[in-house]
Amino acid sequence: MSIKGVILQPIVEECPYIANMISISENFVAKEIDVPDMENLLKFGFRHFGEAFFRPMCSHCMNCVSIRIPVQSFTPSPSIRRLFKRAQTLTVTLEDPNPSQEAYDLYNIHKMRFARQIHSSYENFVKSFFHPYSFSKILTIKDGPRLIGISHLDITENTMSAVYCYYDTQYYKFSPGKLAIYKEIELAKRMGIAWLYLGFYVPGNKHTAYKIDIIPNQLMLPNGQWMDYKDNDGKIINEYPFPTPRQIGISIETESHPPHPEA
Repeated sequence: MSIKGVILQPIVEECPYIANMISISENFVAKEIDVPDMENLLKFGFRHFGEAFFRPMCSHCMNCVSIRIPVQSFTPSPSIRRLFKRAQTLTVTLEDPNPSQEAYDLYNIHKMRFARQIHSSYENFVKSFFHPYSFSKILTIKDGPRLIGISHLDITENTMSAVYCYYDTQYYKFSPGKLAIYKEIELAKRMGIAWLYLGFYVPGNKHTAYKIDIIPNQLMLPNGQWMDYKDNDGKIINEYPFPTPRQIGISIETESHPPHPEA
């Protein structure tokens, strides 16, 4: 194992996904991490922003469900092909991640979609999305010279992880968020990658609702095992034991930590 970092105390805060709920997450900071360990962390449900790694540990809720796509089983539907045709005037490119004011401005435009907004300085933006891991990449979407979307990715030999995507909301007609994901699947399939990790699907949260309809997919059970959920036709193969969240009496302590975007 080659993770060099620091284990942090669990963070207790207002849940960014479900109103009037408390979230508890386990956290560590990874200054250095090798590819096999990154793949294992994804397999066990960890996410990260920059060098801050986390996963929910809310035993009172368990509604944050890790979801992944078996890339090699994916077949584009007619609606996806129509999306590609509609967006054929746009340029989608895989690039090395380099921070810029243009990217920061785009991030702030995208944040306006959310009711719960936390100001993030340019320095925190760079720390959250442009940590120089060897496996970090970005997928850019451009309309001519204009940058209209960025999807931050982790790419290893066997896995691709969609870290976070933000885009210009004036381009809704191109569905830039979905376009990015389907282009990532297309790219991952071409690279021979097995899995695309999409983060958390949270029942009832409108900002994660689209993930469950990207098919076929697998969900991670509370015991850490992965199960097939929907097939290529969108049919549920196995029922998932989605719990009902309930509010518990834990006071929120104010702590300094990297921002957790809402989608």
